[in-house]
Amino acid sequence: MLKSSVQLAVCGLVLLAAPAVLAAASADRSLSVTGTVARIQASERAVTVTLADGSETRLFWNADTKISGVLAPGAKVTVRYETSADGRNVAQQISVARN
Repeated sequence: MLKSSVQLAVCGLVLLAAPAVLAAASADRSLSVTGTVARIQASERAVTVTLADGSETRLFWNADTKISGVLAPGAKVTVRYETSADGRNVAQQISVARN
């Protein structure tokens, strides 16, 4: 009987900790890039950012994306994003640097 009670208590603790573990795993998937806005395709909700090494990356935003500042070509930005199941880089936050 005591063994069953201990097993139940351990299972309860695991279930209580699961949301925190899942949230940490989600946070670990976040990536970020910093660069200059090369193009904005508003109809596609996409922004192309030129990185310091000269390469470009395309990112998409949605209703959940937090954008601070004015997103415009030539603006310096830092974008925190996740890669979705379909391979698109979806921005969680776009921060525009002040000039």
